[in-house]
Amino acid sequence: MKALLICAVPLLLWGGWHEHKEFEADYHKALSQCKSMGDGWRLPDIRELFSLRGQSDAFSPNQSYWAINTVYDGVVQGDTGSEGEGGSTQGTLQGFTFFLQDGDITLTPLHKRSGVICTDVSAPDFASTYKKQKEGVLDEKNNLIWLKFDATDAKSRYNFEEAQAYCENLSLYHREWRLPTLDELYSIVNYNQSSPSVQSDYFGMMMQRYYWSATLFGAQEAYVVGFKFGSVATSSRKNRSYVRCVSDL
Repeated sequence: MKALLICAVPLLLWGGWHEHKEFEADYHKALSQCKSMGDGWRLPDIRELFSLRGQSDAFSPNQSYWAINTVYDGVVQGDTGSEGEGGSTQGTLQGFTFFLQDGDITLTPLHKRSGVICTDVSAPDFASTYKKQKEGVLDEKNNLIWLKFDATDAKSRYNFEEAQAYCENLSLYHREWRLPTLDELYSIVNYNQSSPSVQSDYFGMMMQRYYWSATLFGAQEAYVVGFKFGSVATSSRKNRSYVRCVSDL
């Protein structure tokens, strides 16, 4: 059983949301369900759903929901949340589902059944403004500097405590470095690209696996973000994942 969510979650800042309670559908039926509500209603983008994590008072707890996003997977074992660590499904179109209570984002075959939330708010602009600098990538929206991909041993994996220590012990460019929070790390996911799901012209060819965030989930786990497809999961702090350090402006 999953631990209770202990990280802070954003407030629901905009209306125009409708959950079809006690209703599950495959991806295409979910699309049709939202369209049947009338003009302007649609399945939300996965990044819109992500901002709702933990809000089980407003929506059904213990429920996953379809997002409108799809990706051509290449090689992945569907419905496992794998970021390419293994699997056998070759080259199929996959969807994304979002688990409300803990915020997991999972690659899911389109024939699977999941919950449906529709929205009629205008689709937000997810564009970010990045600039290359000596230290790395300037993230103007979040007031961060992301360490250059090739500034350290970018291909090593660490457990959670090692990852924290690795960033905090860096002294590059006369800056203090740290692990990014889940919101900060997820903010650089770009669903217009995959393998990796990030703007490689700024961030380099990041590993197509999971990276640690600093956000805990219970006492034994922390959140990770995968940069093959843009999934989010919780992982034992004993597991080994990649690291991308940030520094506050």
